[in-house]
Amino acid sequence: MIAPFNAKPLGYAALLSLASIATPLSAAELLLEVVDKTTGRALDRAEVVIISRDARDWRAQTNTEGKARVPGLDAGLYTIEVAFPGYARVRLPSVRLIDDKTTPLEVSLSPASRSVEEVLVLGNNIGGNWLSSVGATEKDREALRSSAGSGSDVLRALDGIPGLFSDGEFSSFTVRGSGPRDNQILVDGVPFDSVVHFSDSFGELADAQDGGRYSIFAPNVIGRASFQPGGWSSAYGGRAGSLLELEVARGNPDTPSYTARVDIAGLEIGYDGPSYLLDNTSVLFSARQLNFGRLFETVGLDDVGEPEVTDIILKTYTDLGNGDELEVLLIHAPEEFQRDIDHVLASDEDDPGNYEDVELVNQSSDNTLLALTYRRLLGESAELTNRLYYRNYSEQSEVGEAYPEQAPEGAQAGDIPRRIPIITARQDDSEMGWRLDFAADNTLGRLNTGLRLSQLELDLRRNIDGQWIRYEYDQSAYRPQPDQNYIVLTGDGVNTRYTEDGLVYAAYLEQQVSFGPLDWRAGLRYEGDELTGADGVSPRLATSWAMTDNLSLSATVGRYLQRPQIQDLASNTSGTTLEYETIDQFSLGLNHQLTNRWDLFIEPYYQQLSDLVVLTDEVTQRYNNRGEGSSYGVDTAITRQFDHGWSASATYSYNQSVRRDCGSCEEYDADYGRPHSFSLGGVWEINQRWKISGRWKWASGRPYGAYIIHENVLGEDQPLRYSRETISNNTERYGSFSSLNLRVDYRRALGRTQVIAFVDIINLLGSKNPSDVDFNERTGEVLAEEGSLLPLIGLRFEW
Repeated sequence: MIAPFNAKPLGYAALLSLASIATPLSAAELLLEVVDKTTGRALDRAEVVIISRDARDWRAQTNTEGKARVPGLDAGLYTIEVAFPGYARVRLPSVRLIDDKTTPLEVSLSPASRSVEEVLVLGNNIGGNWLSSVGATEKDREALRSSAGSGSDVLRALDGIPGLFSDGEFSSFTVRGSGPRDNQILVDGVPFDSVVHFSDSFGELADAQDGGRYSIFAPNVIGRASFQPGGWSSAYGGRAGSLLELEVARGNPDTPSYTARVDIAGLEIGYDGPSYLLDNTSVLFSARQLNFGRLFETVGLDDVGEPEVTDIILKTYTDLGNGDELEVLLIHAPEEFQRDIDHVLASDEDDPGNYEDVELVNQSSDNTLLALTYRRLLGESAELTNRLYYRNYSEQSEVGEAYPEQAPEGAQAGDIPRRIPIITARQDDSEMGWRLDFAADNTLGRLNTGLRLSQLELDLRRNIDGQWIRYEYDQSAYRPQPDQNYIVLTGDGVNTRYTEDGLVYAAYLEQQVSFGPLDWRAGLRYEGDELTGADGVSPRLATSWAMTDNLSLSATVGRYLQRPQIQDLASNTSGTTLEYETIDQFSLGLNHQLTNRWDLFIEPYYQQLSDLVVLTDEVTQRYNNRGEGSSYGVDTAITRQFDHGWSASATYSYNQSVRRDCGSCEEYDADYGRPHSFSLGGVWEINQRWKISGRWKWASGRPYGAYIIHENVLGEDQPLRYSRETISNNTERYGSFSSLNLRVDYRRALGRTQVIAFVDIINLLGSKNPSDVDFNERTGEVLAEEGSLLPLIGLRFEW
């Protein structure tokens, strides 16, 4: 039976009222919308089956708007199946309905271009992206927020995706030997690289390339995360390591929900529901404030510092009718970090008087994005999408150091000699952009084309107060005398003012064609910018072949151009103009459905890298584009789709990634290359209340250069200092890394309030990360940080 779809008029209410004002429903209600994934058109008379955990079922059919409303359901977990003639059936294995709430779901059906009986679209879906890398993966909102080891961070929740590796220290990831800053990240279709807090590398002149410490997105805010390790469409460019698309969740158009989450780090509140101000408009609002200083003190890491973050996210969605949609997204994510003399004095906890880290830092930043998206359906199959956005990132930082060994024993913190600021930096990076996409069916198949225009305004400044001696350096670093066993930073290599503005532009065109069991996609992308004066053309080709009912083969080949990092452009003192890096990729993937629930995929790949940006001297900050390299390997996964309360996946990746700084230079292992990585994880819904998830991962260690420790490098009558001189380029390798993460969620209804208690334990076994080492110039020791168990215990309230 089809339940009639008729939105009730809504009155006004405060956006963050702490009491529900909606008219109570007698029970839970499901509102399902079914559309064609390619054209976005509603599918009339799609068959819907709702199955409870005790095997009861309800059936419905969508109306002319592609919508079906099913009221009168009990609260709990359900499996939902959607079918339509000529389309692959979709199964949503774990949908939770709540009393007095309408749960809206949008399901996209793909034309059955290959013999696939069923597509899993909820949870963790590996290999579901046709005409792409078979390792393409999607995770939905529930899978993200219940991911073991996420620590309420959406990027950490990506653990277990084939080809992707994160060692847990940073809120970032590496893919197939590339670095964290090589990953292309889009938020609601808009480029937004600054998705991680504390990722500065311009002001500190340190190796902060590992990425930042904490994502600005809590998993509950993201409705879908889509990841591709390679082979993506011509619509995307700028970075070549991988593609991650984050889609901020839409608010509930029918009934409001209010959330509050509290743990040891801080508080998060949210609203998800109708706007009460505009017709057919829903709102998602999230605000959180976290102080990790309290968390670090609790687990005995008093010397880390005091990072504070605030993340405010607002998204509105308006259904304008006739297929027209309007979305507005606002993100404001400021941060502050302070490491003062008290943190320095706490760094001798394991060995009194031996201060392992004497750095002082004062840093603050503002990070803002405002984006407007307008979609319009044209004719029978065409779709036009316009996106306008404004992005701004501004930061100020001061870095210095303390000298506690120069003070008498027992001296007060205020009496400790210190020098700050030594380096002062400021960055102001703003962008105004427009992105146009048009798609339509034609006699060949489907045509996609688009335009990218953005105006960048950059102002980066850095200044050093006098000279600064540093005790870790590469043997090729500039020193006035060869026997000087340390380097000295001066204004010649540090001071810079980079003030530029210019247009960044791109256009793409691609055509999809089907020949029986074969699908093809051919694309061409042209891009350039006024900042570097560089431009280039990127041809790309993908094909997929449904060999049998349960076996398919995919191949991708293409060129990807990567723009130089803004920090590299600002720091470069060589006088040479930095050009685009060029990455040529090829992959061949096999996807085999072993049974109705078990899938296997194998994807070998090869990448040829040229024109890589290389830092030739860390003292004088000279860069060029003479680097070369290659990366090859294979990603594999066996996955068990969610059914009967559990799912599981095992992934293994092999990679050999090498670089050289010029055509005739010696070859060396890439900084982020790990020959082997493996992970094993799963989710178990014990019952309606309990859920357990876990993941164990292991990987080869990262490479590093052999080094020499020099003693008393400052000479007689000077403070005793050691230095570490690296004498080779990544000829050694750290020990292997392993980590076990475990999460337990418990849900219970207390009246109209849902209470979710959770324990998320990161690094349950307290394993040490051998790659995380520090050099102590006061003792000459090179020590790996001790591993520590990090338990996050909290409560989440929904009403």
